[in-house]
Amino acid sequence: MDAKDILGIPKSNSSSIPVEKKSKPPKESQRKPDGISREVYALTGGVAPLMPSVDVNNIHPKKRLQPPPNNEKITWEWLSFTNSARKDNLELYHWVRVVNGTPPTGDYSFAKYNKSVDVIKYTDEEYEKHLTDLTWTREETDQLFDLCERFDLRFVVIADRFPTPRTVEELKNRYYSVSRTILIARAPTPADVSGHPLFKEPYNISHEVDRKRALSMVLSQTKHQERKDAEILAESKKIMQSRMAAAKAKLAATLNASPERMEKTSAPVDIASPSNMQGIIIKRVYMA
Repeated sequence: MDAKDILGIPKSNSSSIPVEKKSKPPKESQRKPDGISREVYALTGGVAPLMPSVDVNNIHPKKRLQPPPNNEKITWEWLSFTNSARKDNLELYHWVRVVNGTPPTGDYSFAKYNKSVDVIKYTDEEYEKHLTDLTWTREETDQLFDLCERFDLRFVVIADRFPTPRTVEELKNRYYSVSRTILIARAPTPADVSGHPLFKEPYNISHEVDRKRALSMVLSQTKHQERKDAEILAESKKIMQSRMAAAKAKLAATLNASPERMEKTSAPVDIASPSNMQGIIIKRVYMA
């Protein structure tokens, strides 16, 4: 019994009419691109990515993905290792790829990233001869250089660990001034150290203090002060544009005048630059 029997619809003699089966188009076999593993290509559903992730033409033939030789037996083992960057000989464990039962040799792969700052050392004679300062004692200077070597010139951390109350700028100024003095004292001529970064870009404590003070003033502004500054800048821009337009009109009128008048009015026309004009207007507005 089917749906036609339930609805009372007579069945048509459809068995005598041959039914043509639609032939399905043959599937095009897609070849796996070079440089992509079979597993990764299967995850994409056989659809090529819009943009190639790796240019196969730029890959050296020896570096392309190749199956391991049949004579290699690869296993993973839980082995111990030490790090040459540590001084306590700590022994840890990790998984290591072992080929044919031979574990890899050599130093820990991440030990090469252990970089430290070369802090200049001074002797007692050098300190007494070149580094004496009334505002710094020998003990404070020694503590400063020990902390600089320990914390890799992270002066914010050094200021927090320093035993006496000193600002970050004072610590920086003392460290860089001592380093420059020692380099000059040890060099045969000043020209030998002229290319050193400490001399090419010397530390300026007054500029650093002024920069941080200005930055603190900007960050501590209220919304009302920001709106007032924006209004002052907009007003100064309007005044500057009107003055420049008036100066251009005066210059055009002078050029269109008769030659006799040109000789009489030989005085140059003073046109202020936009930056200078804006600074003058802002000063006048604040003074008012």
